[in-house]
Amino acid sequence: MTSKTRFRYLAAFMLGFFIFSGSVSLSRAESVCDHVTLSWLQTQVPVPKDAKLVFKKEQGALCEAVLSVDGGLAPVYAGKDFIVAGRLYKNGVCITRMTMSSLSDLADAERKKAREKKARAAEMRNVFFKSHAADLADLVSLSFAPGGSSDKFIYVISDPACSHCRSLLDGLEEVAAETGLALKLIIYPILGEKSKSMTAQVICKHLSYGAYKTLKKNEGTADCEKANQRINNTFDLFKKADIFFVPLVVAQDGSWVVEGNDICRVREYLGLDPGTGKKSGGCKKAREN
Repeated sequence: MTSKTRFRYLAAFMLGFFIFSGSVSLSRAESVCDHVTLSWLQTQVPVPKDAKLVFKKEQGALCEAVLSVDGGLAPVYAGKDFIVAGRLYKNGVCITRMTMSSLSDLADAERKKAREKKARAAEMRNVFFKSHAADLADLVSLSFAPGGSSDKFIYVISDPACSHCRSLLDGLEEVAAETGLALKLIIYPILGEKSKSMTAQVICKHLSYGAYKTLKKNEGTADCEKANQRINNTFDLFKKADIFFVPLVVAQDGSWVVEGNDICRVREYLGLDPGTGKKSGGCKKAREN
């Protein structure tokens, strides 16, 4: 083999090497996962603001991406300009299940973080109500006192369109009858414009507690400065503690708070025996179980 021939072979080899290298670089640049970021996912589907993208991997023409949302892992599959939710199968094997199994340690860690975050947030809200208990009085729109007026009471933060809130009020009425405590209702219309309209009706028309409990979403409209001011003040106060949910029950002095429709916890805080009736949430039965 002459020197010129060897040079031709060497040149051909080097050209092939560079072509191969170029194709590898090109494939890396065009990875189906390159464009898949949290911000891109948010342009495709509604993603909670505290979600995190914790894993992504090429799966053929799709990018398998896993989001951490409120301590849970949620897999999605992304193309160039679309997202598919569900399970991915290949040759009879559930790729999604394999991926999620491989991420079990990560899932445990994310659940732990979520629990700790939730506990910190709840503690912050407890501290908030202890320091702002006096501010709640100006936000009260209705009262329920079966034994007549009372200077002992608990605050109930509710939305007129919230079915869980109405269920909780039934149980709280029983608590009020047992203890002599009054219920001071703060209307927090967090569920939208219909809720705000219902709240305005209560305030502007001076509706009674009984009328409030039977109020329907489409029963007319009302508007007055007093309602607008109280609604705005309520939102302003609760936003300070990142409270965007109902119902809540708060002690008169803010010393304890029950979040959600948990009449059993309310009864425990007040030192009452577990209730057995439907209004009491079946606390005795739940405790026995």
